[in-house]
Amino acid sequence: MSILEWISFGKVSAERDDLLSNYFFDNGVLNSVIQSPSSFLVLGRKGAGKTAVFRYFNENSNQFIEDKDIHIPLSFEDYNWNIHSLLTNEKKAESMLYKQSWRLIILIEAIKAYKAWFDQEGKHIPKRIASATKLLEKLFDSPVPSIYQIVGQKLLSISGIKLPNGGVDLEEGSIDSINVNAGEITFDQVQENKSLRQNLSENIENLINHLDRALSDATLNWPTAFISFDRVDEAWDDVSYESSRKVIAGLVSACDAINSQYKGKVRPIVFLREDIFDVLSINDANKLREDCGALLHWNKDSLTSLILRRVNYFGKLHGKPVITDLDAMFDKTEMRQRAKPSNYLLRRTMMRPRDMICLLTRTIETMREQAEDPFAEETIVFESLTCEAIYGAEPGYSEWLKQEITDEWKVQKPIIVQLLHAIQNNGSTNFTQAAISSELKKLIGQVSVSDVLNHLRFLFDNSIIGFKLGASKEWRFKCFYPSQGFLESNEYRVHEGLVRALNLTEAREREEQ
Repeated sequence: MSILEWISFGKVSAERDDLLSNYFFDNGVLNSVIQSPSSFLVLGRKGAGKTAVFRYFNENSNQFIEDKDIHIPLSFEDYNWNIHSLLTNEKKAESMLYKQSWRLIILIEAIKAYKAWFDQEGKHIPKRIASATKLLEKLFDSPVPSIYQIVGQKLLSISGIKLPNGGVDLEEGSIDSINVNAGEITFDQVQENKSLRQNLSENIENLINHLDRALSDATLNWPTAFISFDRVDEAWDDVSYESSRKVIAGLVSACDAINSQYKGKVRPIVFLREDIFDVLSINDANKLREDCGALLHWNKDSLTSLILRRVNYFGKLHGKPVITDLDAMFDKTEMRQRAKPSNYLLRRTMMRPRDMICLLTRTIETMREQAEDPFAEETIVFESLTCEAIYGAEPGYSEWLKQEITDEWKVQKPIIVQLLHAIQNNGSTNFTQAAISSELKKLIGQVSVSDVLNHLRFLFDNSIIGFKLGASKEWRFKCFYPSQGFLESNEYRVHEGLVRALNLTEAREREEQ
């Protein structure tokens, strides 16, 4: 049987991989966050696997939290982000506006979850939880709808009513007396009417206070409510950059405050791109990263284990023996410069699962094209993956990797396009600071030494370039040596995964010409 009849590495995108739960590999980041009461951030580069971890947590939460605990997954792929901009209050700082709207979302989800838990367990529902639920049903519908439905027309409708002050305990009669028949109110109406906006903001604040009072009764006997957020960067584009940055900063601030306020009983967890977190305007952002976050980072062993978990899943379906060595799948033990196939592949990735899966999948596609060549005189049957196919897959993969990097940074760092052009125009895999400065000057005009160094630091931090450490022959790239800081160097080298896409000449080849 040809290896092409059964081998697969799964989908590149976790969002589209229906089989993910069958071969998900956990590198420990989720446990790291859950077991630390102060943690609520899962950070990682684009393609590091955040959505895969989020999905697996959603589908297998019992592996990470206690049986009685609750997990509420919220994925914001189809969400009305504009509503947050209406919750204005001229008396509050702008960052606080978005923090309040996210607090509302988290508290509503917590109230709904606790009400459902008490019902399911047949336990007496605390008076304030029952009152808060009745208030939500009065305002939004019964049963309380999903947050995606609330954040829209239903939320706008409360701009036309008056809620009791949040310091007032709501009894049955007082909730019944609230008149919610304000008629249909549109986004444009609220946006253009200062009075409606102010009323909406005050109602949101009062509603938050009511929900806070209800949750203040939480005891050790209550389950922990984990509320996880994924794909909060869906509106992250050059048009919505400024507003998205404020909205996401508000989410992080709200999660930090709620995690502290409820001492881990209500536990929001945010899955967020590391590059986006770095540009958010948040007080003590570095402390948050260190004290409240975990970085989704991969090393050689964990990335290899992830790939083997996937390939062995498909192998088992076809009765194949378990593969324990990635190199054993290939027809040769060495490639160019005597590199093992696994090391050759690894050096062309940025140590992200998406990179490795993409390159291996393209390798299979290259072999399929060869096997299905309409002009071949003989049928080709492959017993192993071929090293030659890796070479064939490289150009397309390299273009894909370049596009991934451009997509990752084009919004918050649009100069990434000019930086890649400058490297390409230089023409060599190796370059000096003077050479890149000269190429940038042609593209964008005069650049200072300080600016060039900042650009080089940015390129290094994102593993686009590396440098030699002292007199050693080892090139240091951030993705392979994450603790390595940037050092000014006489010579820099472009990541091997980008060489084909940028059409660069190997430095040693240039010397021979």
